[in-house]
Amino acid sequence: MKYLHARFITLIIYSFLLLSCEYRVNENHKISAKQSILDTSKAQYLEIEEAPEKVDSLIIDSIIEDSALAVKPTIKLPNAAKPKALEVVNFAKSLLKTPYVYGGKSLKTGFDSSGFISFVFNHFNIAVPTTANEFSSIGKVISITEASEGDLILISKSEFDKKIVGYVGIVTSSKGAPVEFIYANSGKVKAVTISPYNSYYQKRLVKVVSIIP
Repeated sequence: MKYLHARFITLIIYSFLLLSCEYRVNENHKISAKQSILDTSKAQYLEIEEAPEKVDSLIIDSIIEDSALAVKPTIKLPNAAKPKALEVVNFAKSLLKTPYVYGGKSLKTGFDSSGFISFVFNHFNIAVPTTANEFSSIGKVISITEASEGDLILISKSEFDKKIVGYVGIVTSSKGAPVEFIYANSGKVKAVTISPYNSYYQKRLVKVVSIIP
């Protein structure tokens, strides 16, 4: 009787072990699915546990990495002109070869120096003087090296007298580039033309002013 009782208990224990093994096999499948995720975290935990002094470094590296991803650099185009300044220059260029006429203020009759400038800027509702010499009292004075599209360059009639402005041009070149300007030329060309700022004009420069807001 005792022998049968012992066999019965052994059978129960054996059955329990079989069920337990099957349960562990099924659980192992679930565990293996998660193992790849846990390995990385466990490795980082052990690294910190074994070397606590690395914690600060790891945190700082994480902050730097997150910041690099979050902050997008701002790209700035160098020497970019104001949109209205470009519009002014493009409109002025559309008047190239219009005849020079003393006192001229319209496209039909032709332009003189101040008439051309007035016609261009009035097209954009920007008030300017009606005579060349009056331009010396308007705008913000800038250096020739700072000149860019839409600025005005004031040239005297004589290199020996820079107090009287002879004619005015609109700068067509970008800041930092060799200066060029468009104006109503009363010389041999006798038309609206673009000229480089060469030694001839350098000797006659009165000032450069910016008037476009």
